[in-house]
Amino acid sequence: SLLMSAKNRDYDPMSDDGYDSKIPLHNDEAFQHGIQYDAKFIGSVEVPKPTSRIEIVTAMRRIRYEFKAKAVKKRKVNLLISVDGIKKDLYADENKSFLMQHPIYRVFYVSHDSQDLKIFSFIARDNVNNSFRCNVFKANKK
Repeated sequence: SLLMSAKNRDYDPMSDDGYDSKIPLHNDEAFQHGIQYDAKFIGSVEVPKPTSRIEIVTAMRRIRYEFKAKAVKKRKVNLLISVDGIKKDLYADENKSFLMQHPIYRVFYVSHDSQDLKIFSFIARDNVNNSFRCNVFKANKK
């Protein structure tokens, strides 16, 4: 909508927006141990270093539609988010297998899709070649 675009026009995702008035769902101690989320992993691709939120959302949507067009099945995953980073485990049948881990200092950006609040992504630097990868997920609930 016009009101929404006018509100977001001056938004700079790369700057520190200071105080966030929203009350966090989890306290700091919970993040020490890690908070688990069940989601579906849509896909992951290498992206150039983003310089704006628009580029990040564009990459997220591109990945989503490319994987949908290729009929790639979303895989159930369990995300553990903590002060140490993001760990993704894959559910294969009833067995859980480790898929990937990103130390917090390698996580570049986290975002959601304003058109579908269940869709979210994070961009992290690869520890082998230092490239940026955008990982896209669909949450089980908003």
